[in-house]
Amino acid sequence: MPALRSVIGGLLLGLPCAVAQAGGNEQHQDSAVPATPSHRSPWLFVPLVSSNPKLGTSLGAMVGYIHKFDAASEPSLLASQVQRSNTDSRTLGVGGKAYWNENRDQLQFGIARGKVTNDYLDFLGTGQEVRSEETLRGYFLRYQHRLRGDWYAGAQALYSNYDVEGNDPSSAQILDLAGLAGEVSAGAGLIVSYDSRDNSSNPSRGSLLQVHNFAFRDGFGSDNDFDVVTGELKSYWLTHDKNVVVLHAKWRWTDDAPESKQSTVQLRGYTHGQYLGRNALTLEAEDRYMFRPRWGAKVFGGLACLYGDGERCSGDNVYPMGGAGIFFLVKPESNMVISAEFAQGNGENRGFYVSFGHRF
Repeated sequence: MPALRSVIGGLLLGLPCAVAQAGGNEQHQDSAVPATPSHRSPWLFVPLVSSNPKLGTSLGAMVGYIHKFDAASEPSLLASQVQRSNTDSRTLGVGGKAYWNENRDQLQFGIARGKVTNDYLDFLGTGQEVRSEETLRGYFLRYQHRLRGDWYAGAQALYSNYDVEGNDPSSAQILDLAGLAGEVSAGAGLIVSYDSRDNSSNPSRGSLLQVHNFAFRDGFGSDNDFDVVTGELKSYWLTHDKNVVVLHAKWRWTDDAPESKQSTVQLRGYTHGQYLGRNALTLEAEDRYMFRPRWGAKVFGGLACLYGDGERCSGDNVYPMGGAGIFFLVKPESNMVISAEFAQGNGENRGFYVSFGHRF
């Protein structure tokens, strides 16, 4: 499941904010987000790069088509992406976000398939080296409708089916002892959000607050019954005509989740699934500065902690991160960007990424 969360999450990040909603206000521009279009083609092509000492280097591409259903709605996007790594991981994803009826209605979906090879140098903090292969497929769907002002509510569903096995007898034994086996997870839930951002792709002011849940049940086809609740806050401040400060907080709580469905560290620089805990708390800050009309630079830092089952947010359960990057307004008229980032965590946890959109 960690690998599946990474694939679907990455796909939705590329569209371009992970499981994000469009703002309730009509989109407007300011000097921190230049909007002088030089090319209005509806097609979008983005190279994708990810390099991590634990998972190797992955190369790929995303192709998308942009469409506006009405003048007051944000641009909608349908995209597909494919990636392959030097560790023989292969993933294919198709996803979309649609805004219509003057942003009153919003739809997001994602489909992912592939084979993911993971090399964990310190699996779950045990000091053991584990190499695993995961064959996966997953589906995600979310719909929201504006209730009043900037308030939205809706429903969502998630299905995943994956098989995991060790690439050698030692790895297979460790995965078995840890309870990380292939299984089916199917769940549904509700979402409530408040969104006052000026746009969803590259905001310069406003906030997004959302709370949602997934109830995974046998009646939906899930192998295990468990619950996941997530709360998230993103706030944007225009501190200068070319500078935006962003704060991001995320909390994920699980109840009766099997080991493979627990929370993981979701900071840049860390490998999804390497560190697991019942619950997770993430805090991040980022500063974005436009030094050219279409070019910007960013610095960021954050902390994450895993807790629950007697573990607290302290000591070895706290994971720091810092980094920097640049971004380019590839579609100024739609506020869509390409980002290149380097992030350093503790020890050998680090990564380099070229992706579509900001992380949040």
